[in-house]
Amino acid sequence: MSVTASLAETLPAEALDGNGDRWPWIVGTPEAVIHPASTEEVAATMRWAAGRAVGVAVVASGRRFLGARRLDRPFVILCTDRLTGVEIYEPADLTLTAKAGTPLTSLASTLGAHRQWLPFDPPHVDTRSLGGLVAAGDSGPLWMGFGELRNHILGSTVVTGDGRVVRLGGRVVKNVAGFDLLKPMIGSRGRLAVLTSVCVRAFPVPPVDRLLALRADSASALLPVARAVGTAPFLPVSSVLVSPAPLGATAALLVRLHGAEPTVEADQRTLERHCGVSFERAADVRTVAALARDHAADGELVLGVSTLPSRLPEVIVAMRETVGDVPLAIDTYRGAVRAVLSADQFQDVARLRARVEALGGALSARSTRRDVDASALSSAPSKAAGEITARLERVFDSSSVLWPSRA
Repeated sequence: MSVTASLAETLPAEALDGNGDRWPWIVGTPEAVIHPASTEEVAATMRWAAGRAVGVAVVASGRRFLGARRLDRPFVILCTDRLTGVEIYEPADLTLTAKAGTPLTSLASTLGAHRQWLPFDPPHVDTRSLGGLVAAGDSGPLWMGFGELRNHILGSTVVTGDGRVVRLGGRVVKNVAGFDLLKPMIGSRGRLAVLTSVCVRAFPVPPVDRLLALRADSASALLPVARAVGTAPFLPVSSVLVSPAPLGATAALLVRLHGAEPTVEADQRTLERHCGVSFERAADVRTVAALARDHAADGELVLGVSTLPSRLPEVIVAMRETVGDVPLAIDTYRGAVRAVLSADQFQDVARLRARVEALGGALSARSTRRDVDASALSSAPSKAAGEITARLERVFDSSSVLWPSRA
């Protein structure tokens, strides 16, 4: 019996779609594309896959799927785009539970009616779903003021590799004693289980949202000021250095402040005294913030470099000497750099990775090209991290079904 015929006995017809061309960067041709509309249909799919040793690649939009790895067996794509809708929203408690495929733009409308929002701003957040955001584990520049995404995911319903439905966490902040099994799901990229529902903490919309800018001829020239921002008497909600800058400069440091008008005015004065500079105010905060958020996030090869903030000047020099003046987005408080390379620079990545690792950092790569194995370009995880991941995979995906599987 063919894969499609077998699935037709397990799932309703509307859940099946034979077209896998929507995700051209995924290596290989899927046997089928599945669009479940409920947790029960996801569980049925996983039980079916585990029983037939068929791999499952879980995607939302699929834009950030690290797919340059080929399974040595048939696989299907499980798309969460029909798992949509708000399940529970308690404005007074600042909590919202929605199905994993719900677009974040839809949640923004629901929350906005109550002057609430989700302060998570990774690249292209307006094209993402809630489950895709959690699976990727990306926080964006606003983590500086609001904390990591993982701190604001309160609960989730997941389906394991063998089809078990597991509910993790809850709908309150303090809901776990002992090892928190919810946290490994955040950033797991579909390696452990399929997210079908997520409970997230919301925040009040700030009265004033101000974006300050400082321009210069190079990113290196702005690093001392950026470091000073991180040692100010208060923390801004974000601080990101971009080159080339969306304001028409070679480079710009963009600092965002939230609060009541008197507080924001006082914070700007304090920041300028502390850093010894005068910032200009961006007239269109949303547009400039979105340009900075999405900067250096798209291309044939996107690199992420993490290092100690004190090592950023050396890392920037290493990048310039190895790959040239490429587009950069730098989170100076975290010590993270994102860069976009062109197709003819793949051979430079190994040399850059060696220099970054010599400085105590790590490099990760993501590529949209099917002939590039991004994982082979990235720094290897530590032995301890690898062991923990392997143990979690054995617990949640004992049949080794989920992609990237251990096949």
